[in-house]
Amino acid sequence: MGLAQLFVPPTVREVSVRREVVAGLTTFLTMAYILFVNPVIVGGGFELALKESLGLSPSAALPPGYAALVTTVKLGIAAGTALAAAFGTLFMAFFARLPFALAPGMGENAFIGYSVIPLFTAALMGIGVTSAVAAHTALMVALTAVFVDGLIFLLTTWSGIRERVLRSISPNLAMGISVGIGLFITFIGLANAGFVLPGVGTPVTFNAKAFTTPSSILALVGLFIAAVLYIRRVPGAFLITIAILTIIGMAMGLVEIPRSVVSMPVLSTSIVPNFINNFYWYIRLVALAFPVAFSLWMIEFFDGIGTILGLSNRAGLIDARGRPVNIERALYVDATATTVGALFGTTTTVIYVESAAGIESGGRTGLSSFVTGLLFLAFLPLTPLAIVIPSFATAPVLILVGLFFISLVTKLNFSDLTEAIPAFVAIIGIPLTYSIAVGIGLAFITYTVVKLLSGRFRDVSVTTVIITLIFIVFFAAMMPHMH
Repeated sequence: MGLAQLFVPPTVREVSVRREVVAGLTTFLTMAYILFVNPVIVGGGFELALKESLGLSPSAALPPGYAALVTTVKLGIAAGTALAAAFGTLFMAFFARLPFALAPGMGENAFIGYSVIPLFTAALMGIGVTSAVAAHTALMVALTAVFVDGLIFLLTTWSGIRERVLRSISPNLAMGISVGIGLFITFIGLANAGFVLPGVGTPVTFNAKAFTTPSSILALVGLFIAAVLYIRRVPGAFLITIAILTIIGMAMGLVEIPRSVVSMPVLSTSIVPNFINNFYWYIRLVALAFPVAFSLWMIEFFDGIGTILGLSNRAGLIDARGRPVNIERALYVDATATTVGALFGTTTTVIYVESAAGIESGGRTGLSSFVTGLLFLAFLPLTPLAIVIPSFATAPVLILVGLFFISLVTKLNFSDLTEAIPAFVAIIGIPLTYSIAVGIGLAFITYTVVKLLSGRFRDVSVTTVIITLIFIVFFAAMMPHMH
């Protein structure tokens, strides 16, 4: 019990070590799907950008040398994911002493994979960087933007700016952005499952051939399996679904069986080895890169606050003033984990709402986070497993993850149209432009313009005006790279 006391927050009086260990294991099983999903999303976005840089269509096969580059990137993302999750969760255990686990966030990874990397690739090609060099440089600049995002979040946490920003940005806008991200993730899942295709004469179309395509049929079966397991609250529902579909895929010859399941971690996406060069390109693309970092910061900012509030209330970890216990420390951990995660070579690291599964199992202290963090660390030598997971196995998870985000729509204020319309723009703008940054930018510009033209000047804070101006610069910077 003496060692366990290291992990106990102020309001907790009794600790059951057994319950905390079970809670830590439950949290890991519930969120371990990120180890397999993150390489698919970021690697998939990189592959699309690479094909564009080579002049290939999205459906074309990559030449062997370039396919090997994609594999190396996925291995790097897998290793970075495990390390970032382990670092963030263990830091949470020792510093904030809360039963919250961290890992690269859903939403943030889709933003980096499918919006930022292709955008930066197009920008680099516009200034003369060619072929695979453009796509790989874009990936590293995107991860450098994540690093900057972490530094911004650290600065705002230390300086108290966080509270002022939180009070000055419309909560309806923040929730609209979250719902839009959820729809975007679901859209990616449907595309990865093969049910959504670019249309002929329409932007998108339903792919009827999916019902006769083995991988799409498996994805559909997986959606039902994941849904039923999740409804029944089975720990690791998503992880079990991914494992079942991958094993069936191997038996059907749809998935290549790995030659080895254990290897030394490959930190191929770490920004550290070429840190100066990565920052050089970040500065070259700063008109695009800074709004990207700022968008990441905003997503993480509201995501972090909302997740901490929700989890703390569920766990009863509230002080006498009604504030979450150690909230400042938790936010500091969140920001530090993002900064360190980028150095490892992965996307924005956030506190996971799936920590609620461990809390429901009795987790109340950092001891449960300590167990979860150790399990993430133990996965590190198994990263070759992460990259054999096919996109059809993770597609059902992506489709259902959107549910976590879209449930926020019930909290929107639809009675005030000056609030509802910008939130609606975020909700439709993010998935329909296939870009989180564009959707957020359109929503902020709409919010400011609608409020001002409606005579609601007092509703528009200085912070909102500044963010709107940043996005106007962002759209102006995009124009030379549009084709």
